[in-house]
Amino acid sequence: MVRAVNALNICRLIGRAVLKYCPLTPSPIVAEDEIRPRFVATDAALEKACAHFRRAGAIGVDTEFVRVRTYFPMLGLIQVADKRNTWLIDPLAVSDMTPFARVLSDRAVLKVMHSCSEDLEVLSYLTGEPLGPVFDTQIAAAFLGFGFQAGYQQLSKTLFGTQMCKSETRSDWLARPLSENQIRYAAMDVVCLLPMHRALTRELRKLGRLEWALEEIERMNREVTRDVEPEDYYLRFGGLWQCDRRELGALRDLFAWRERQAMRRDLPRTFIMQDKTLRAIAKAMPMTMRDISKMEEVKPSFARRYGRTLTRIVREIMKTPEESLPVRPVRPPNPRKVGRLVEKLRPVVAETAEALKLPPELLARKKSVTELAENVIMNLTNPLPDELRGWRKAVIGDKLLAALEK
Repeated sequence: MVRAVNALNICRLIGRAVLKYCPLTPSPIVAEDEIRPRFVATDAALEKACAHFRRAGAIGVDTEFVRVRTYFPMLGLIQVADKRNTWLIDPLAVSDMTPFARVLSDRAVLKVMHSCSEDLEVLSYLTGEPLGPVFDTQIAAAFLGFGFQAGYQQLSKTLFGTQMCKSETRSDWLARPLSENQIRYAAMDVVCLLPMHRALTRELRKLGRLEWALEEIERMNREVTRDVEPEDYYLRFGGLWQCDRRELGALRDLFAWRERQAMRRDLPRTFIMQDKTLRAIAKAMPMTMRDISKMEEVKPSFARRYGRTLTRIVREIMKTPEESLPVRPVRPPNPRKVGRLVEKLRPVVAETAEALKLPPELLARKKSVTELAENVIMNLTNPLPDELRGWRKAVIGDKLLAALEK
């Protein structure tokens, strides 16, 4: 057994700055060579395991997946742990993952994970909805002064003295059979999660920050699992205010076409067509095969394969009434004016973060501060961005507004 690290050793590891925020695990964590995971490779075994998960009320969850040459991630392994046991679910062997999808959606079962934004996205393809409820130990640790993005291995070592092997991080999780190293690595990725949850929750409650962490985790869960309609994909790009309404309509429909193609064929978006190529087509508005074939930005092979479809999209946009086209976004304020306000706000963020012993990035990201500055210049009634509301409003949002009024 690896004994729990006592408070003195923890403080030496993470420094005096977070001395009073150091949790102490109440129970030892099993060593890597003592892990004996249970394998779930049949539908019947999954049903039985999921019945156990529902009774447990809280489980640690992690995934191993590959997403290189596909649109949708390919699940290679799902790891689950409760207080006593560890399971390795093989989604390549199980034909029906519905029982586990029900566990993921079950509001009576807490899913404890670490740095789980990608895992949530992958697992949401099983559930068709956001997982609930979720506890992210990386986010929770940030509220206790462990840094903005504390790694699972380092956090496990700091809290419990647990040494973990990192050699399988980039392993091929779709290959079978799994090696002994892969099995140990995968199992260790979940064994510390529930003890971590208990320790971090206890300390967060002492500091009055548990609600902050839970709100932040829920916001992250909503964001990463939010369905984006294909017609809204183009809104991710900057500089849209420079486009007229017809060009915006072309961007909308061209990117929506590519999104559907990528999903239908399960290919990365760029395997269908590059962003810059679609933007060039929206700007040039080629109406015929001859027009699109002359474009330097469009490869001849792409013009032959997709030319008729793309020019048809352009012709449809050219016939669309003006009032049915997307509204042109408001031009953003002068970058220099925005920059001056951001520089005025940075010390407020830094000083508040220092006083609370929180990472500045957790308190207010640069993107949010910039958005606040832009909103103030544009005289919006409520200039606080969504990210600076909730728990952040009282902690930093109101201070930033007050600084801008001086």
